[in-house]
Amino acid sequence: MAQFGSKILILAFLMKVMLLCLSDRAQASSFDCCLQYIEHPINSKFIKGYAEQRSYEACDIDAIIFYTRKHVVCANPKETWVKNVLRILSSRLKKMSKKSLF
Repeated sequence: MAQFGSKILILAFLMKVMLLCLSDRAQASSFDCCLQYIEHPINSKFIKGYAEQRSYEACDIDAIIFYTRKHVVCANPKETWVKNVLRILSSRLKKMSKKSLF
């Protein structure tokens, strides 16, 4: 009878460990991080929006995440072409906000 009780305790412990592992995976997959950068520039006319990834938050590298109709692309924020695209997107946003005011 004592062996049966110890087997239940071991089984309960293993189930608890398994549940903890699954919950950690669910939290980690709630967002994705850029792990590398695209190697070639993207034309700003294909970009629908962007987001910034900061290395000090949850991910390993700083990145600009560009959203196109079909893809999500990670770019190096230090690259000249990325800075130019951000400038274009910013001016595009300003034009849109001015139009909505009038």
